[in-house]
Order: sequence, then structure tokens, then C-alpha cells
Amino acid sequence: MPLKVTIVGAGLGGLAAAIALTKAGHDVEVFEKSSFHSEVGAAIHLAPNATRVLSALGFDMKTMDPVPCDHLSFWDHKGNFIATPAVTENLQKQLDIKDEWVLVHRADLHNALRAKAEESFDGKKLKIHLDSSVDSVDPQTGTVILANGRLVQADLVIGADGVHSRTVNFVTDEPQKKRSTGQNCFRFLISTEKLQANPLTKQLIDRIGLRSLNAFCDPQRRLVLYPCRSGTLMNSVMFHPETACEDISESSWANSGNQAKLMAEVESFGPELRELCSMAEDLKLWSLASRDPAPYFYKGKLALIGDAAHPTLPHQGQGGAQAFEDAATLGALFTADTTPEQVNQRLKIFNEVRYEKAVTVLFMSRVGDQHREEVMSDLKKFIPGAELPDNMWLYAWNSFPVKEAERALASEARP
Repeated sequence: MPLKVTIVGAGLGGLAAAIALTKAGHDVEVFEKSSFHSEVGAAIHLAPNATRVLSALGFDMKTMDPVPCDHLSFWDHKGNFIATPAVTENLQKQLDIKDEWVLVHRADLHNALRAKAEESFDGKKLKIHLDSSVDSVDPQTGTVILANGRLVQADLVIGADGVHSRTVNFVTDEPQKKRSTGQNCFRFLISTEKLQANPLTKQLIDRIGLRSLNAFCDPQRRLVLYPCRSGTLMNSVMFHPETACEDISESSWANSGNQAKLMAEVESFGPELRELCSMAEDLKLWSLASRDPAPYFYKGKLALIGDAAHPTLPHQGQGGAQAFEDAATLGALFTADTTPEQVNQRLKIFNEVRYEKAVTVLFMSRVGDQHREEVMSDLKKFIPGAELPDNMWLYAWNSFPVKEAERALASEARP
């Protein structure tokens, strides 16, 4: 008999988990508090460990209008070249992988996941309920109570409700506090046609091209630029120190930004970069709020995935990838013959497979490759024997936890 699976949240991780578990043969329902009518967000880059999972789930990457990312380059805030620390082709050869590094619009990725979720998998279709907030979860019984009072009974519950997760509190038995990281970021998209029509910004586009990720940095600020939607849009993110007047502690994608404040932040940047920022439309201001990871990713019949389990900041570009790895691991562990009595043991394996990797990436994502000693101290509070990777690209890109999950299941099955 298939398991009855309830997933809380239909973001990137929630939809990926729903697809993976439906493909595995289970009856899946997803409850999403929003209506999807005002889906927001800018772009996201998907490292090979993310595209590897999406390919395994049967995605055609072309449906997301991706831009192949050839390299990452660093520049100073005046636009002078510093270094290219990551070249995709070189890393692929070093790791002996062929999976792509791509740049996509977040809405295009989410739409592709939604379209995939509407397909039938060996006669099974998952159900997505919109405008359906979850009020509480009982991890021991698998009982989910919606805000409207409806009760849903499940064999397995997945908390995929993001950094503002309610489900995490039912795993830890106490509220998990979010905190500011001291950084905010302005986010905006600009048509590349518009950029190429302006003499100043055309010089910039000609220099960086439309197949790479570029970061322009001063000691406290970083302007990140990369194309998406088949190269027709330039995603722009300006990381800067939080100011007292930027009261956006709830970390919503939808907060409007102030053009004058953006221009003040880039006052010392080069003329091409200032010109690009002056062209920003529909400016958003996003707080980089975070919280510590849950001390474990499961309790009873409830598992946490993605930012609900390990809120990952954007500095390593691994947030979406880690959620996809969680989803793929669940799909591998919960084979079609899994019984309700085996759920807790399978979630124990899920925690063993995912905890150290996801939490290590979380702490590295807070500061990039800087302040390693500080990060190490924080990381060891959760994983006493942990070591920070020397190279995050090599550490993350070669990951495919499905294999580890399958080995764990095979080991468990041996007498």
C-alpha cells in the first residue's frame, strides 16, 4: 500500500519532494498557504548538484529558459578585474561530471516544477491545495490541522515551509528564533536589450558577457550580476549593510526598495555600475534574516527540508540545491514498498544522510569563504567533528545523496 504523504509548502523544495515521492509510488498532498497569484522572486543559479537532481526527476531543463554559466568572476567596485575562481568546464573535468551550472529566473523554475507536478506518474497524480495554511502538526500521529480546522491524517509529513517555518517548531518543541545577519540586499531585473541600448551599460555587458556570474565588491558591499530567461534579463543583487531605517525583519521577497537608497549604496562604484543601478525598476529590498539549523531534521513522522530545516543564505548559491537534495533523498528512501511502521526509521536515515552536509553548507553560506574560524566555532556546536571544506565548489558540486541513501537501505536490508 502506498504511504499517505502530506507536504507543508509548495516552494521549490516542497514541489520537488512532492514529485519525488509521487514518482516513488505514494499518495501525496501539498498544502500551500499562498494563492500563487503573486509569485515573486528574481533569479537563481543552479549548480550541478541541483541540475543533477532535476534531471533525475525527469526535467527538461530547456523549459526553464536557462543560461549556461561558464564561470564566476570577481571585480572591484570600480569595475577592475580581480579573478575568475570558478570555471565550469575545469571543475567538471576535475570532478568527472557533465551536469550543468545554469542561471534561471526563479519564477520560471517554480513554474516548471508546478507543471511537472501536474503530470501523472504511473497513473498517480499529486494534489496541491492553495490558500491552505497549516496550523499545527503532531509528529507522533502524523495529524495535520489546517487553519480552517480541517484535519488531515498522514503516514509521513514533510515540512517545506521555508525560513519562516511553523513546522520546525513541532520538531524542536520550542520556537526557533530568526535573527538579522546585519545585511540586506536590493534585487531587481533589467532587460538586457535596455542595457545594450545605453552606451555606458553596453560597455559593461560587452566586458562581462551574457554567460557568467559576476560580483563587484568593495569591503562592505557586493553587486552581483548574472543573466536569466535565455539572456533577456539581467538579475542584479546589491548586498549592503543593514541600516536602522530598513525594518524588514520578516525577510519577504515582496518588500519595495527605495531607488535613492540604492544609489547611495553604490555612490563609490564605477560609472557603468551606477548607471545600471539607476535603471532599476520594480526594486525589491530583502532582509537576509536567518536562524540556526534545527538540531535534527525529523521527529516521529515529520521531516523538515530546505530552509525549514537549514535556512541557507545566498552567498554560496546553494539554497535551492540543498532543498532539491533533501527531496531526492526522501524519494530514494521511501520506496514503493515502505510501510507506515518503517517511516520513523527511514527518517532517521534521512537525517544521517543529509544533516552534516546541509548544515555545513548553511554555515559556509553565511559568510562565503571568509571568517573560517568563526564559522568553524558555530558549526561545531551542531556537528562536533565537522571540518570545513577547502573548496566549496568541489564539496557541493559532486554531491548526489541518492546514492548514499540507496547504500543505507541496502545495508539495512542485509541480515
